[in-house]
Amino acid sequence: MLNKSKTAILLVFFLLSSYIFPTTVADESEAPLSLMFDQQDGLHVDGILNITGDSTFPLTSIEIHVWNISKPDQWDSVHSSPYLDSVVPYSDESSDSTMWSWQHSFELGSVDCTCYVEISVMEYTDLKSFGVVVYVGDEHHRPVLRPSVSKPVHETYSTQIFNSNTFEIDYNVLLPTEQEDSFPSTSIDILSNVRICPASFGICLENYSSIDAIHVLIDNELQMIVDVDANLISDGFYQLQVQVQDDALRLSNNVTQFIVIDQTMPAVQLNAIDAVDEADSIVVDIDVDDGYVGSTFVITWSITQPDGTPRAVLDTEILDDSRLEFNPTKSGNYIVNALVRDLGGHLVVVSHNVSVSNIAPNAVLRYDGFLVENMTEITIPKSGDWVFSANESTDTPNDQATLSYYWFVDGKALLSGKSYLSSSDIQTPDYREIRLEVVDDDAQSANISFNVRQQTESEQTFSDSSLSFGIALFFILSVAVVVLMRQRSSSEGTSGFVKWTERGKEPKN
Repeated sequence: MLNKSKTAILLVFFLLSSYIFPTTVADESEAPLSLMFDQQDGLHVDGILNITGDSTFPLTSIEIHVWNISKPDQWDSVHSSPYLDSVVPYSDESSDSTMWSWQHSFELGSVDCTCYVEISVMEYTDLKSFGVVVYVGDEHHRPVLRPSVSKPVHETYSTQIFNSNTFEIDYNVLLPTEQEDSFPSTSIDILSNVRICPASFGICLENYSSIDAIHVLIDNELQMIVDVDANLISDGFYQLQVQVQDDALRLSNNVTQFIVIDQTMPAVQLNAIDAVDEADSIVVDIDVDDGYVGSTFVITWSITQPDGTPRAVLDTEILDDSRLEFNPTKSGNYIVNALVRDLGGHLVVVSHNVSVSNIAPNAVLRYDGFLVENMTEITIPKSGDWVFSANESTDTPNDQATLSYYWFVDGKALLSGKSYLSSSDIQTPDYREIRLEVVDDDAQSANISFNVRQQTESEQTFSDSSLSFGIALFFILSVAVVVLMRQRSSSEGTSGFVKWTERGKEPKN
């Protein structure tokens, strides 16, 4: 999966194909620059080349070149200039904007060529250029392949993707024999040469190989149709090169572009655990195989919740392009859905069911700080204040805040909504059994039942007296121990050290 992500990044670098002639590609964030030629491609001149046109920008920083392109794939500079002969601003009434009319002439009396006149805009970092093909003199003329005028510019210069067993590519063909207009363009025979090579990473990984193609030429528009299955072309990225020959066997330039063949549906599999507890997160991995190196795909995730309501996934739940993690908030059956779209536009929908089991709450009850166990007996005073607290009851994090508490006395419902029961909540003077029920939002519950014994006033008085007597006795004993310790310490201090004599020896006189 990581390799596929890297390949997707590489794809950006070869989205633009390397046609031999640059043209304008508009920046969507800015008003597009536009420069028009009054002359059409394929103009024939002899001696002096005079070109004119209009522009939507002031042409303050440009370069104009005449390139000799008589040899396929080789450009030689013939003339250049850092400015135009004249640039005149005027107001365009139709658009209510300022336009610039321009003109330039070249002396080409000693030149015979197939030439390309290019005007480059130098004041922008992304160098933009405009151009026109002219045939100068009488020799070294050859066919020229240009982008099709019927295709939008962004389609012509981007990688084209084909998802069927045939694909069609279109070009504009300039033929030098048209200067005499002696033959209609439909009567001119041309030979086409189409070559292809695998190019998963933007460069040919193998040598070019020729493929068969059917071509149709109508009004200078050349349509090439390639049968993918007949040419045994499998899915993948390719670099395509097209060249034609006219009836005089003159070769055109090579036009190179990138294409993607993607006929097959991707194989998609979701991998996830089938069952989890409510406290656990659900991780779903998706495995997509489109059958060729460099394939990319777009995944649209959604989750159908236990009540049947679909929801979109959050950005924080998408770990990467092929992994999803989310925490279920309720028990029940969740359906994780993934809609996968590959480069060829093929859509595959897959889903995976995950059963989420609820975790019952854990009821914890305390009285005066001591834990109250189920089916035990607790002694409480008949008069006075006391409190049973269930605040320490627990559940999974998603249910903890929604726990409900119900208190029953001698089998009858007494109180709900509070996590504690105090002496003031019970109005009945005599009762025996208290039951706590803790319920989560899935209606699962935990119970603690215990018996209570109410102390009589005499028992309570006796208990209080016993406690007072015990405290007093403990105090007296403590004082007595302290006095004895001090007396013993004083006695040892006044007696001094005891002298010891060795047994069997008489004292000396």
